[in-house]
Amino acid sequence: MCPSGRPFALRLLRALRRSLTAYGAPYVGVDPWSTDTGACGPPPEGSGPGAAHPERVRPDVPLTPSERAHARELGSP
Repeated sequence: MCPSGRPFALRLLRALRRSLTAYGAPYVGVDPWSTDTGACGPPPEGSGPGAAHPERVRPDVPLTPSERAHARELGSP
């Protein structure tokens, strides 16, 4: 036993778990220490990429044939 009252291996494993959780959090997009569960359900209508997002669809440019096919598959008009 060490002076803190916990075995060294247990303290090491807890530190390793915290480190791996912090390392993996950006890959799943959640804050591992947040108590907020967030809103469940689909995003609000009309939400999408921001104005400066590189994948923003320009309304003045028609879709390519492959983009139209993808839109049909996804159920978009």
